[in-house]
Amino acid sequence: MKLQKTIKAKIFALTKTKEAILQEEYDNFQAVLNGFDAPLYSATKQQAQRLLRKMKRKPKQKTYPMILRRDVFNVRETKNKLTKFWVKIPVHHVRGGIKVPISLPHNQEKLLSFSIREGKLIRKGDNWSLHLTVMKEAQTYSESPSTVLAVDLGERYIATSVVIAKGKITSPRFYGKEVRGIRRHYSWLRKRLGERKLLSVIKRVGHAEQRKVNAVLHKISRDIVNEAKETNAKIVLGELKGIRNGAKGRRMNRIVSNMPYYKLTQMIIYKAQWKRIQVVKVSERYTSKTCHCCGSRGKRPFQGLFVCSTCGIEYNADVNGAINIAKRSLGYMPSDGAVLDTALNSGEMKPC
Repeated sequence: MKLQKTIKAKIFALTKTKEAILQEEYDNFQAVLNGFDAPLYSATKQQAQRLLRKMKRKPKQKTYPMILRRDVFNVRETKNKLTKFWVKIPVHHVRGGIKVPISLPHNQEKLLSFSIREGKLIRKGDNWSLHLTVMKEAQTYSESPSTVLAVDLGERYIATSVVIAKGKITSPRFYGKEVRGIRRHYSWLRKRLGERKLLSVIKRVGHAEQRKVNAVLHKISRDIVNEAKETNAKIVLGELKGIRNGAKGRRMNRIVSNMPYYKLTQMIIYKAQWKRIQVVKVSERYTSKTCHCCGSRGKRPFQGLFVCSTCGIEYNADVNGAINIAKRSLGYMPSDGAVLDTALNSGEMKPC
């Protein structure tokens, strides 16, 4: 399996001459997308025509990133005082292209050692950036770790995790309580703006909401994957099928429908694969309704509490669900919710 990541490098300290050359090439790329025969570096022109064929329709009235083919540009590390990295960008009327300085987050510098597949030149306002796509081969897993980090997806906290090592339950963690608040705030804001018919503002606040939620999801997925790395654990995720059907009531149904469960699981899987951490999926059926101690069906008097009428324990409902997900991955809890004394191969695990 091949894995990709995107490095977002900032282009800075451009001279007026270089910026004018870049702007001309960028504008000509947009012109080719709109059907004009504008002068453009040959490989870049081919990329524009290829993108145009993929669209299958006339481009919308907006600018698109200028795509650079991997064999016509390169990034070099130097000892230059201005910046550590420079990139050569090909243009149609300058032999050898132009060299521009770039800066990127320190923790992403090591990604440049992987194979660079593509570059996208982007302009927003007065700022230029270069998005570099790097690729590496994913490693196969020789053995499955005995330690499990299970993740339960919920309404109050978007994710709750526990670690089970040598039969001991440790490190319950709660993530993403703020996501629900962000969604609720912007839902209220859109409603008020809709009453005033401010459609352009609604679109703008929607982008702001997405950025804030994505920032939270990236942090959650990064923390979960880092913990799995530190504890040498495999990550177990519950299947998302039917998660939105379990919400009762109009208000709770709206909350659950607005929670970005799928995006979070994809982020966890992607980051885990990049760090060679095994991820499996198991059925979530009955995990929130079953007591992790005795296996009996219990009740939830309110959202955050699980009560077992058989053994009498009271437990955080999300942690109880995460423990059951871990048990199912280990074969101690089949899909019907019963608990067994010995492990079994239930066929519930699905490698990602």
